[in-house]
Amino acid sequence: MKLGVWIGALLAGLFAGTLANAQAPATSLRPMPRPTIIQLDPNATLAPLASLRPRPRGMPLQTVVVRQAIQEDLVNTAAVPVQNMFTAVSPFAVARSLVPKRRPKGLRRVARIDPQSYTAGKAVRYRKKGSVCGNKGIRGYAVGPVRGKIAGCSIKNPVKINEVDGVKFTREVLVGCDAAKSLYGWVRKSAKPVVGRKGGGLAKIQMIAGYSCRNRNSAKSGKLSEHAKGKAVDIAGFVLKDGTILSVKRDWHSKSKGRTLKKLHKTACGPFGTVLGPNANRFHQDHFHFDVARYRSGAYCR
Repeated sequence: MKLGVWIGALLAGLFAGTLANAQAPATSLRPMPRPTIIQLDPNATLAPLASLRPRPRGMPLQTVVVRQAIQEDLVNTAAVPVQNMFTAVSPFAVARSLVPKRRPKGLRRVARIDPQSYTAGKAVRYRKKGSVCGNKGIRGYAVGPVRGKIAGCSIKNPVKINEVDGVKFTREVLVGCDAAKSLYGWVRKSAKPVVGRKGGGLAKIQMIAGYSCRNRNSAKSGKLSEHAKGKAVDIAGFVLKDGTILSVKRDWHSKSKGRTLKKLHKTACGPFGTVLGPNANRFHQDHFHFDVARYRSGAYCR
């Protein structure tokens, strides 16, 4: 019995403490209302809240200093003169928009870098694109002095061309002006007339090589190739305006296309000092080799 009375008294005390702690606070815990005017400087003149709206874009950033009204309707803020407001201009403000200026005309444009050309160990930079070698029909880039890693690998008046007489190349080639002029004359006087109206006419030349600092036929020893002097180009085929391709490798022995390719090969003998094709050797089964080397006995064509 005594144990039961003792437990009952303990439970009654705990219940009474819980009720005491559950009583609500005397005042509400809601946050204070947000003031309508921001207090930045207690000594500044009051300004209407509407003056704090952002200014239109492009105008200097301004900050209006105001103080908070301690009691409601203490001062009629609408009656405060504008000239009495203290205005601070941001040091980062600009009078006009920072629109970039237009690029001046006539600047020299620097284009790609040719990994195969060197000047004192550094690659040559191309200049503005246009006509080269004093001929408006030869389009490309004028290039600085070109010297290779092998003695004798250099070009006189080097240019990188991509079009002659309106016929584009499938890739740009680095050559000297002598080779560029011979290529222009051959395309204008021979290649375009030979193709004629077939497929709509000659549109592109499939160029595969120009300047290359190496020996003949890429041999480890022997005479230096004309490619190493910028005097030679290799042509793999011709593209007509309707998309037809005359491939040296594929069509040399065909009837219709082969006949046209053989005429193109033959007409190059004269404008170029050396003309090689599939009948020359195993190194030229898939392309024409044209160079401007001159021989006492005349042009060498095979």
